[in-house]
Amino acid sequence: MNICIIGQYPPTLGGVATYTKNLHDTLKKQGHNVYILTYKQDNTTSDDNIFYVDNINIPLIRGFSFIIKGYFMLNKIIDKYDIDIIHANYLMPPGIIAALKHKSNVKIIQTAHGSDINILSKNKLTRPLIKYALKHSDEVYFVSEKLKQQALTLDIKDLNTKSHVIENTVNIDKFKPIDENNKTLKNHYKSPIVMFIGNLVKQKGLNFLLEAKKLSKTHYTLLIYGDGPLKDELQNKIKHEKIQDVHLMGKTTTPEHIIPESDIMVLSSISEGASIVALESMACAKPLISTDTGNIKNVIKNNHDGIIIPPKNPQKLAESIDILITDKNKRQKMGENARLKVKEKYSKMQIPYLENGIN
Repeated sequence: MNICIIGQYPPTLGGVATYTKNLHDTLKKQGHNVYILTYKQDNTTSDDNIFYVDNINIPLIRGFSFIIKGYFMLNKIIDKYDIDIIHANYLMPPGIIAALKHKSNVKIIQTAHGSDINILSKNKLTRPLIKYALKHSDEVYFVSEKLKQQALTLDIKDLNTKSHVIENTVNIDKFKPIDENNKTLKNHYKSPIVMFIGNLVKQKGLNFLLEAKKLSKTHYTLLIYGDGPLKDELQNKIKHEKIQDVHLMGKTTTPEHIIPESDIMVLSSISEGASIVALESMACAKPLISTDTGNIKNVIKNNHDGIIIPPKNPQKLAESIDILITDKNKRQKMGENARLKVKEKYSKMQIPYLENGIN
């Protein structure tokens, strides 16, 4: 089949880009022709099957610009490559572009990843657009049951019957533990490493993570990988409040090389859909401390393969970090349990339109 995927794609950082790449690789491995329609970024690679949309880098305008330019580019891709399926990742703006082709002969698949339902569907301006994307689709995938149930409250006809819960997966051959002798960060920092990877945005709860660092009674280095609008604010907080041993490391496009260097992975989110970083951390046999957001209770068994804490609670976060810092055996056992669970439950991507065929 000829399949066009719309959405974020590496080198963009984040769960949606990772999902898109995994989807692309899975489809290609099964012999399908795959074309990507995505945002133009710095350091993009040249590939005949990846189509980059020049965008205006201004909030709000950026999204609508991508819809307009992306729609016209999508038409060209459909005509040239005889596309059978359009699979949009994130309901807005990619899902809007796909929905505009709903009356064509192309099957429209949407995947909702989290904040498109958790945040955008609650905004008066974007709510009608989210509903439009969901309504004008043939199938809708949600990365968690919780996300699906929230979408159903939007009261869209037939949404339940065309919906599937498709949990995120991770490539366990790519994300795996590394030998202690190959850990360069460990040699540099000389102390246990607690690590965060993600976009530097409010919903990731990074201010609470920094507060937890101030409250911790143990010595460790906190490495924050990512970029985003809160970068300067976080840097100022670290400097002015003299928070020790915290480093903003910038964006990484190779988390598979970074995560294995950590001792503990942390997700401090206020809201989340279904974190791919959580699965990547577990695949690398790392103990994960996560706030109780999204589908995390389905992924982590508390105190077995990770620790779940309430969101916006730096005291609990600090206590959980301290427990794992002081107990290396507990860290190791949790990490082993985490990798085993991921191998058993989250290592094979489900794609219903391949399993069920095209109607």
